[in-house]
Amino acid sequence: MIYIDKSSAVPIYEQLYYSLTNAIHSGSFAPGSKLPATRYLSDELAISRNSVNRAYHQLEIEGYVYAKAGSGFIVNEIPSVGYNDEFTHIIHTLPAAPALRYDFDYGNIDNLTFPYKQWRKSVNRTLDSVETCRSILYPDYMGEAALREEIARYLYRSRSVICNPEQVVITCGHQHSVEILANIFESSQKRCGMEDPGYDGIRSVFCNHHYQMHYIPVENDGLDISETMSRPLDLLYVTPSHQFPTGAVLSISKRISLLEWAHNTGAYIIEDDYDSELRYYTNPAPSLQSLDHNERVIYTGTFSKALSPAIRIAYIVLPHALLPRYHEYYHLYGSQVSPLHQLVLADFMANGSFERNINRLRTLYRKKQDLLKTAMNEVFGDQITISGDGAGLHLLVNIDTSTPPEILIEKASSCGIKLYSVKPYYANPSTAPKCQLQFGFPTIAMDDYRPVLMELKKIWE
Repeated sequence: MIYIDKSSAVPIYEQLYYSLTNAIHSGSFAPGSKLPATRYLSDELAISRNSVNRAYHQLEIEGYVYAKAGSGFIVNEIPSVGYNDEFTHIIHTLPAAPALRYDFDYGNIDNLTFPYKQWRKSVNRTLDSVETCRSILYPDYMGEAALREEIARYLYRSRSVICNPEQVVITCGHQHSVEILANIFESSQKRCGMEDPGYDGIRSVFCNHHYQMHYIPVENDGLDISETMSRPLDLLYVTPSHQFPTGAVLSISKRISLLEWAHNTGAYIIEDDYDSELRYYTNPAPSLQSLDHNERVIYTGTFSKALSPAIRIAYIVLPHALLPRYHEYYHLYGSQVSPLHQLVLADFMANGSFERNINRLRTLYRKKQDLLKTAMNEVFGDQITISGDGAGLHLLVNIDTSTPPEILIEKASSCGIKLYSVKPYYANPSTAPKCQLQFGFPTIAMDDYRPVLMELKKIWE
């Protein structure tokens, strides 16, 4: 008997595959017998013929059947393994996964915000330019010169970062940038400091490279400087302009102290300026690199928040003293980023489209964050405390409840609402706030904020 449950979360071709393997092991399909024709079985079960073909070919790959020209699929002789009929029960008892309706993920961007019209013009101009070239070359391992020049100009205008294009390295994402830095510091004692809480994706890079990690607590005005100075470090990774995930801004006194510490100890500071453009009511704090007179800051940035994470382009600005290390390690490597995408982005920046897009996003995200914050206060009132507002793409929400955050997240998930705990950002998750959730807001429509929050309140009561 072949069972197909169309309400199950198990794909139909997998259900069919398991039903057929069960039938073969149980002897319902004897060795040498033919499986039903694919067209007949698809009609009989009211499923697509593609699902039947996929299940049959999986059986063929695993040796349950073989294809015979003009006869279809023939069952092979299979040794008995005491097979039982468990999967039928699994299919009928496994609950269907609820459809995802709202996702408060921090990293994703609403597809409607991407400037397709302007980007398409840059693509066309770039293709016209490339078409006239006599040959297509392998990309420069540091990245295309045109893009490195535009990034250097933009950083000077927007963040007062002082660099020349020869210091800029194009990468395929921020984790790739940190991977490069972890590699060129392999010969050090591999002692790395990092904010706690901090971006778990970066923590994983250094841990995978077997760095000795030192986690520095974050205060209201950024990381604890006295704690930092007490640690023997080769590298210190910080998000000074908008600490992730708390939203704290490193005070000017701490910035100056941190730069003096790096100069005196010979340590390097990795400044992650991941969303500095997205500050809504004040100007961004000056970058650490712009205050650094001794070249101890490695500046990193990305286009994921200001354009799209799908672009997969980020960059590093290396101090001059680190360029020989980089060239020695990477001179035989090829660039990991498509040169065509790099040239398109260079054109997009050169004609002013990038900065116009940032201004548009800043206005949009300020409105979305304000509306979400207002809706939260109206729906939950004194039950919540909101932090991290005024910048970025998320809010942190402390909920006054005895219910563990995992239970709140599970209840929301059962209704198709995806929420996120902050615990992964803590080196020791037990030190995280009792019940704090991260609400990213870019992908949810503004008109849906209040209804979805009302729904959350109801299912949490």
